[in-house]
Amino acid sequence: MRTLPTSPTLRAAALALALGAASLGAGCAATNYDLNAEELARFKAAGPITPEFDEERLLESIQPPGVYTVIAGDLLKVRVPPSMATSVAEGLPQTSVEHYARVASSGSIEVPLAGTVEVAGLTVQEIEASIADSVFPELLSERPSIVVTVEEPNTIAVTVYGAVGTAGVHELRSDQMTLSAALSAAGGIIQSGQLILGARRIVVYSPGGDGSPSIQALPVRGLNVPFYDMPLKGGERIEVERYEPDRFTVVGLVKSAGSLEYPPEIEYNLMQAIAMAGGVDTIADPPYATVFRKDLETGEILPATFPIKGNGLVESSALEIKPGDVIYIGHSAGSWTRAFAAEVFRINIGFFIDPKSI
Repeated sequence: MRTLPTSPTLRAAALALALGAASLGAGCAATNYDLNAEELARFKAAGPITPEFDEERLLESIQPPGVYTVIAGDLLKVRVPPSMATSVAEGLPQTSVEHYARVASSGSIEVPLAGTVEVAGLTVQEIEASIADSVFPELLSERPSIVVTVEEPNTIAVTVYGAVGTAGVHELRSDQMTLSAALSAAGGIIQSGQLILGARRIVVYSPGGDGSPSIQALPVRGLNVPFYDMPLKGGERIEVERYEPDRFTVVGLVKSAGSLEYPPEIEYNLMQAIAMAGGVDTIADPPYATVFRKDLETGEILPATFPIKGNGLVESSALEIKPGDVIYIGHSAGSWTRAFAAEVFRINIGFFIDPKSI
């Protein structure tokens, strides 16, 4: 068992030796990067790339949800008055005033007395008005009452894959031709209360006239809500990119150095980021932190040093940490001395001197 030195002379000699070694080690203090106003502004403007999208184009393309318009392949039931119950082909009376017609690929149907009626892209109310207009007043003296219903809606296929519940080809009605309806048909974006799962962005590949797809990338709010509920036309491929957490890194004189997750829609300042790493080493008690951040325009790594003690807490608490930042808590001359003294006196000599009193 190691015995404690009892001689005051020996204790004084040990202290002098430790402080002498600490003064030599103080030359290993971390470099400080003090920026002028222009350099600091450039540093704060640097940071990660955010998804790009054409907001104006998307706003113009949004249509009101829930409006059903007839498409080719729909089976319609057309109820007409007895005055129209005549076969177009044979001119014979009909026994029923209900007429069934499937919308042709050309977008039209055949209606007794009215003949060929263009219906694709119209609501049932618009089809009713169109049929009535085609026979009144030219063929009938009174405007007929027409009732049109969709008996069997045709569906349009879209493909959804990625971070969804059920990836694959999904059939949508014409009133469901929106991004949110397609995602719902695919079981929705995978979610997690721990912010581990979800989507980073949604990429929609729409068929193009020249054979190459038109591509639109949409950011996602809160991991599971598309930024815009864009309309679909059919044949789209919808890729839901899985959320991979953004990260920042804290190294040096902290209790739990490493790479830490940066959840979406949360903003950490410098002091909060250091706290996420367990806080600074309380023995060394370093006074500064250096943040390394990439300038995406030039590719240059920009360092900036900030005080994390005393009056410097105001500045550090106002500094936003961005995904990809690396925070380094290095030694100053004083912190190196305190850490070295604590190591020497606590372990090698066997008695404790508060290093903060040095």
